[in-house]
Amino acid sequence: MLGKLTKKIAAKEALLIILLAALAAEVWTLLPSDLKAQAIVVEAPSIIAIAKGPNQINLVWPTLQGRHDGYLVEIKSSGDDRYLEWTELQPIAKAGGYTCDSSIVYRGGTCKISDPTGSHVYNPPTNGIPYWVTDRNYADPQDGSPAQFIVWSLKPAVQYTFRVRTYSGTRTPRYGSYSNTATATTARYTLRYVSPNGNDSNDGAAADSAHAWRTLAHGGSTVRCGQALIVMGGEYSHDALTMQQACSAEQKAVVMVNPGEVATITSIPERGAWHVILLAGSHIAIDGLRSVSPSPADDYDIQITGNYNALLNMDVRPPVVPSFKKGVLIEGHDNLIYRSTLQNYGSPDAVQNVNGNAGFVLGVIGKNATANVIWSNHLTRGGHDVSLCKAGCSYSRWLNNVMDGGWGMGLENISGNGLGADHNLIEGNFIKDVGRLVTFYKPSIEVSGSNTTVRRNVIVQSASWAIEESALAGNALNNFIYNNVFYASAGCLFQSSSGGASAYASNVFANNICHKVTGLAVDIYTGNKTNNITRNAVVAADKDGKLLHDQPIIIWNQLGGSFYEYAKPLSYADKTYSPPFSRNTEFDTNPLFVNEMAFDFHLSEKSPFVGAGTPLADTEWGTMEGAVDLGAFGIRLRQDAPRARSQDGPKP
Repeated sequence: MLGKLTKKIAAKEALLIILLAALAAEVWTLLPSDLKAQAIVVEAPSIIAIAKGPNQINLVWPTLQGRHDGYLVEIKSSGDDRYLEWTELQPIAKAGGYTCDSSIVYRGGTCKISDPTGSHVYNPPTNGIPYWVTDRNYADPQDGSPAQFIVWSLKPAVQYTFRVRTYSGTRTPRYGSYSNTATATTARYTLRYVSPNGNDSNDGAAADSAHAWRTLAHGGSTVRCGQALIVMGGEYSHDALTMQQACSAEQKAVVMVNPGEVATITSIPERGAWHVILLAGSHIAIDGLRSVSPSPADDYDIQITGNYNALLNMDVRPPVVPSFKKGVLIEGHDNLIYRSTLQNYGSPDAVQNVNGNAGFVLGVIGKNATANVIWSNHLTRGGHDVSLCKAGCSYSRWLNNVMDGGWGMGLENISGNGLGADHNLIEGNFIKDVGRLVTFYKPSIEVSGSNTTVRRNVIVQSASWAIEESALAGNALNNFIYNNVFYASAGCLFQSSSGGASAYASNVFANNICHKVTGLAVDIYTGNKTNNITRNAVVAADKDGKLLHDQPIIIWNQLGGSFYEYAKPLSYADKTYSPPFSRNTEFDTNPLFVNEMAFDFHLSEKSPFVGAGTPLADTEWGTMEGAVDLGAFGIRLRQDAPRARSQDGPKP
């Protein structure tokens, strides 16, 4: 009874904070600009903590007015030895390098392309989360509730305390005041245990060898809703986890590694298991497992066919590079992958991996694969891509992930099997070095669907195009690509001829910074004039990084004959190809980033791009309000923006 009352109080507190935030935002919009300039910035957020099971607590706080880069989250608990003192939580797990095993022969080829030091990997310099996590699109799909931060791998029935503060800058950060402290106690589930020293004939009631079960296969099929299977540290060979429980958000089935330990599935049985993990039920959470199984080629290690499930703090990879299988496949709706590391599927060798057509780290595929959330993960090295949204994948969100490693695409959003890959949000991702280690063609993001929003992303050193728009298996209409940074890439925007001009109608490319482009900045094959390419900062550079202004780097309507097929300067495009080009020439200058050598692409106070952008009405994922900067960090959304969509419809 007390637990239900606590949940009701927490829910009312969350609703009150959201209502107060909306009211504050409304008052702010009514203030004259001179009063806004004089307004005192409230730097300390007001947070609440809400338990979401035996292992997870969600933190919620409202939007703050004023400029800051983001937030830092700290945790403390007298009941958890890891957090006896205030500890800053790290939202993105670190990734490293790899060495190809040249003894593995496939299709007559061997892989000798390695990156042992991880020079093509990006590990964020701070533990910050960006300021836009307070937008209404940030919600936990397991129950649709708002969540600015999800805390993972906690101990059951233990009290935790949290505090949050704002920060700005990386080398010499400035901090805001700490928030209030918010406390929550993880749920008290019935616990069962599995251990490498156990026996499946035991009762599973304790961690010792006389009680613990031996296999994940037995434990995962035996635990019920409202129970948690604690996986003790060690290696689990010839084992797999298949779960079909139909649970609820209030009573999940949870499989979690004993907090502070490492548990690894090293192989699966020869018979009876197709995947290392198969989730066919609902409201199942897997937290902290490590998978390095040499499971069958050309199949996925993890498959999620159910709904409202979660992978938290996972480490999923093959045991060696190269591998000829796939990582994680989501075919259900409203599933969450959070703070996990998925990496090393496929091969960078062009003989083993012809045209880069194989190697999928994460696939969200099929007509039921809607409203899934891929949030704060490190997705590294996929031969084809590290993330694929295809054939019905829709209304899903890729939020604040790192996608890197020098192999295939960061994300391919593509129609297939007669089904679109539409209405998705690709936001806040850092994508580094796509295609740098391979010889086959790979853009950083491919948009081959419609009604997709690509914003607030940073793409660094792409070997080819930062963005490709291609109507390969359907249309590529009504896409919004705005307020991104494309840095030191070969090109910014490529638009294909597949499907004809009408397949690319009403696309927007605005407020982007394409800095130090080394090849063509824009190459568009058709003469579609319904596109809007406006207020983008497009600046070329030579091989030494010296800026080159008003260079011939724009091709529009390449199929239009000899008049169009040669590259023209930006000023020519704005004057002669209008529409779709307008007001880009004025931004052919240095953006004055805070520290581009450290990949800090915030604008300095003296940047000419501050307040120089154009506001856009993105009715699906949030309309801008106030002044708009160019680049990835310069927009604020109205607080009455639509809330993230669930498979079951918008949440109230």
